[in-house]
Amino acid sequence: MKPMIIAMALIFLLGILGSAISLHAAYKAYRQKAVLVMLAVIFVLTGLGYAFGLWSAYQGRKQSYAISHLRSQLDQRDQILTSINAESSKRLIFLHHSVGSEWLGQGRLAAELMKHGIAVHDATYGDEIGQNTDICHWLPKFRNDMQKIFRFDRHPNIYYSGSQENDIIMFKSCFPNSDIVDDGTDPGNPTDPTRTLVNFKAAFLEMAKDLSNYPSKLFIYVTAPPLVPKATTPENAGRARKFNEWLKSEFLNQYRRETGLDNLLVFDLFDVLADENGFLRREFQKKDTDSHPNAQGGMAATESFIKFLKEKGVINQPTLAAAGS
Repeated sequence: MKPMIIAMALIFLLGILGSAISLHAAYKAYRQKAVLVMLAVIFVLTGLGYAFGLWSAYQGRKQSYAISHLRSQLDQRDQILTSINAESSKRLIFLHHSVGSEWLGQGRLAAELMKHGIAVHDATYGDEIGQNTDICHWLPKFRNDMQKIFRFDRHPNIYYSGSQENDIIMFKSCFPNSDIVDDGTDPGNPTDPTRTLVNFKAAFLEMAKDLSNYPSKLFIYVTAPPLVPKATTPENAGRARKFNEWLKSEFLNQYRRETGLDNLLVFDLFDVLADENGFLRREFQKKDTDSHPNAQGGMAATESFIKFLKEKGVINQPTLAAAGS
């Protein structure tokens, strides 16, 4: 960048100097006040033209440099991820939206998982398997796109080229799904977008049949996070807590009893972040109109999740750092 700036400055100075000499020679030939004024205007406009042209060229070059630098960083990131994948004993795919992205980054979830030997891949907006994540979307997604989920590598829509597969499938619906508007009427519809208790329960009861077809995979459902008080009601938030409690107890017990499998876990992110009324805790709020948890909330969620994985035996190997020491 520095040689380019010097060259552009020299071009600017030489251009101005050349224009000044030409205009001075023209004035000497005519020596009239009107000509002087006209030449001054031409000189100023010429200078502005040179300045604007060089500024535009500099901005274009700076943007080109920034793009080149970003591509270099992305290439380095891909090399690092490839190296981590080669060393990691487990691969995790996380299907999520904006709260999940902030949790992985600001909440340091991705970094903590990789420390424990779990390679992290995530599908979100713009990925065919990550675009829709409401509870009504999980059943058709797992029935129609399971092989894509197993083989998803990274955004945007990049899949493993070899025989690798993801071992852990983690999925989360975003906070609007914690605004459960009604109890509903049995038996419920698993793909109905209306947020009722019976529809949500029907979705998981049907989904259980599909998840049991993959006993070698571990599925982790992360409950939808709570909303700020302005975005829901105490009654709707109370239904969300009731649904999550049902998932962790009655539903999981029934799944294990009927399938004999232990390949499904439920992590209650809602409970980690919610206050006694089922709202996003004040200390975890960015502002009272935004239900995305702040960095403090993300860090609290990561701490609880890593502890949860250890309790469930998902993390039971030494960290990568310890293994290399």
